[in-house]
Amino acid sequence: MQTIKQFKKILKIENDILGIYFYKKIPKKSILYKDTACTAMARAFCKGKTVAFNANNHKQLCQVADYFLNFSKEKKQKIADIYINSEHVFKNKKTCKKFLDYVPKFPAKLINKSIVIRPIKKNDNPEIVILLVDPAQASRIIGLLNYNTYNKLEVLPNQPTCLSFYMPIATNMPHINFIDYYDRYCQGQINNKLIWPENKLIISLTYKHLNIILNNLTKSPSGSYKPKITPCKVDKI
Repeated sequence: MQTIKQFKKILKIENDILGIYFYKKIPKKSILYKDTACTAMARAFCKGKTVAFNANNHKQLCQVADYFLNFSKEKKQKIADIYINSEHVFKNKKTCKKFLDYVPKFPAKLINKSIVIRPIKKNDNPEIVILLVDPAQASRIIGLLNYNTYNKLEVLPNQPTCLSFYMPIATNMPHINFIDYYDRYCQGQINNKLIWPENKLIISLTYKHLNIILNNLTKSPSGSYKPKITPCKVDKI
């Protein structure tokens, strides 16, 4: 099996790969920032910081993330009101209800646990692995995952970034997240500067998925294997 360092080099991934860890308590040495779920993730990606939050003594600041991460008992109607009237993401209750019904619930085994985000280290065993990649890298990652067993992937429109924290556990499938407009252009604009690169999206996986990718890295043409075919000669473009 190849290492994460080799994986990053072959796919030319520049950012740290993040691990998401669920603990009963926030580790004592954690630095607690004033954050939302999406800015916490960006802080870990762009600054290499370890970020932590939970539902009790250090909540993050987003009502929608509180709802999806089961940090609050907000009713679905309240979240729908934010999506329809405050953000204007959906035209009406019917459309928004379909979206909220499609989103898998936060896993029961993770409720009441603290969430810690940090760049993955050697010998780590995180619950979730999150990558910030461009479309070409995303395509290769999906190809590496499907080398042994082919599975279709579903992408829900209008997904908030915070779903990346738990979707692979809830569905046992990789999660593709395009970083929605609010997280990218509104909450993601700090001091008039966008914190998310325009050409990047998020893929989150279980640690088991990551090991499958590393195991297939030299076997698949999505990794470093060179296909034994010659490209067709075509006219100059």
